[in-house]
Amino acid sequence: MENQDKKEAKKTQVSDIGRITLIENLLNMVDCSLSDSPSFGGEEGFTWINSHKLFLEGIDFDLTYMPLKYLGYKTVIFSLGPVFAKGYTPDHISVKIGLSKKYFKEDIEEIWLGMKAAIEEYKLKVNSLELLPSLTGLTISISAQGKQKNSTIVQRGKCSSGDLICLTGNIGAAYMGLQLLEREKSVFKSTSAQPDLGNYKYILKSYLNPEINKSLIEEINQTGVIPSDGEFLEQGLASAIKMICYRYELGAKIFLDKLPIASETFRMAEEINIDATTAAINGGEDVQFIFIIPLSQYEKIQKELPQFDVIGHLCSPEIGTVLVTPDGLELELKAQGWSK
Repeated sequence: MENQDKKEAKKTQVSDIGRITLIENLLNMVDCSLSDSPSFGGEEGFTWINSHKLFLEGIDFDLTYMPLKYLGYKTVIFSLGPVFAKGYTPDHISVKIGLSKKYFKEDIEEIWLGMKAAIEEYKLKVNSLELLPSLTGLTISISAQGKQKNSTIVQRGKCSSGDLICLTGNIGAAYMGLQLLEREKSVFKSTSAQPDLGNYKYILKSYLNPEINKSLIEEINQTGVIPSDGEFLEQGLASAIKMICYRYELGAKIFLDKLPIASETFRMAEEINIDATTAAINGGEDVQFIFIIPLSQYEKIQKELPQFDVIGHLCSPEIGTVLVTPDGLELELKAQGWSK
């Protein structure tokens, strides 16, 4: 018993090592790693990439306030995000839905109506759709595939120190929308009072019914600006920045006064006593992208892509990933899942 207690005491919390490091360690155990290189499909002249997302009831969504139709649409959008971030055009998806006995035919149809809206909007093909039994409620698994011309892949440069970090829109709104819904859920449970959400339309839409700015993606392609890399902000800005820095062994400086945050996000943050900047950096679920653009393209993006917010730049790895305050103070940029 004494030896067993000693072994138990040596166990490590996932938060102590960091989710990303743990994943890397697990992959090393079987001598393999995740590949950032896209796979080749059957269409001549094109390179293909795959994105897979899993959504779990009670973890990724709460059906107390998430309509099934909105959920269906949102899951497809989130599966397409990484494809767009890498500069690919989504082409088709494969869907698996795990259902417990509490879900009926009409419920499945509502989910599919939301998915169908996204499928039609982004002109996707459906490779497969499966419905499977589940003991833990609703589970949705979506694989999305996208393609890009080989000629474009060849032109893409490697990220390097000095490259610009560009953000496609304001952040933190989705997280504030979630906090609002959780607050009103708690109030309803204790008082049965119906929530009045009329003054929070923007942050509610950002969480419940987000959309990818297709026109911006199209404009990027038309300008001839080819990002060196990109990330979808599903886990938050800080996590996305750290992932790019990890991939290229670089550091980054993000300037606090350059972060775009909506007024309604600030207002909600004040109501619930949360720092809006922290929500913007770590909140997640913002349907926005960061793109890494070579410094040589600065004047071009200023002129042709004014929607971009240049929020910082890559730098040497010795500097690390830091948030620079308006008075010049450099703070370590922290993110969930990373131990450093």
